[in-house]
Amino acid sequence: MNRVSAALAVLVLGIAASPAAPQELTRCVVGQQVIDKEGRSGVVVADDSKLCQVKYADGQIYSWIFWNLRPTTALAEPGLVTPHARMPDPTMGASPSTNAPPALTVLRPSSNRTLVYHADRRGHFSLTATVDGAPTRFVVDTGASLVALTLDDARAAGIGRSELVFNQLTQTANGRVRFAPVILREIRIEQLSIENVSAAVIENLDQSLLGMSFLKRLKSFEMREGALTISW
Repeated sequence: MNRVSAALAVLVLGIAASPAAPQELTRCVVGQQVIDKEGRSGVVVADDSKLCQVKYADGQIYSWIFWNLRPTTALAEPGLVTPHARMPDPTMGASPSTNAPPALTVLRPSSNRTLVYHADRRGHFSLTATVDGAPTRFVVDTGASLVALTLDDARAAGIGRSELVFNQLTQTANGRVRFAPVILREIRIEQLSIENVSAAVIENLDQSLLGMSFLKRLKSFEMREGALTISW
């Protein structure tokens, strides 16, 4: 990977808590009971940097980026997931006891649209996407807060040198470098399309990077045993 690949500092994402709804997770905590974006409840059983492994009542385990989850209650015993949760029976009437807690409805994780890529000999994940219609080769870089484009790739995507204003700085392994902030109309990878992606065009960059401004828009992504799986 290019030495500038370590270039962009990771964004510190924090969302203020609202009194009307629990705030999103700021990190994975094993044993934390959570609700995912589809309204399903489970327990975090493992964490891997930005990914939380959530176990559901039916025994399935699914990976989520932590900011797609909301905490529900205090920490539970790791691996314990409401073992008696079941789907409500529409033939049954309301419970006669007004003090009984509402039954928990747990839905089976739905099938997801996924793409899988395998690491190269150096352990890097490379893929080809289209940026505003132009084929672009990326290296996936979770350490980059933004998608980063080389000058050539930006030009291929219709972003001319005269349109770029290099008025921002970022710290890299080689020192500070200038970059021009841009908004990409679309990044498409096969059937996956993400619109209006924040990006940076960096001088002297020789490999475009697929950073967190794209990855955080996914439903989830996972790097395990030499495979990158992205879901949306």
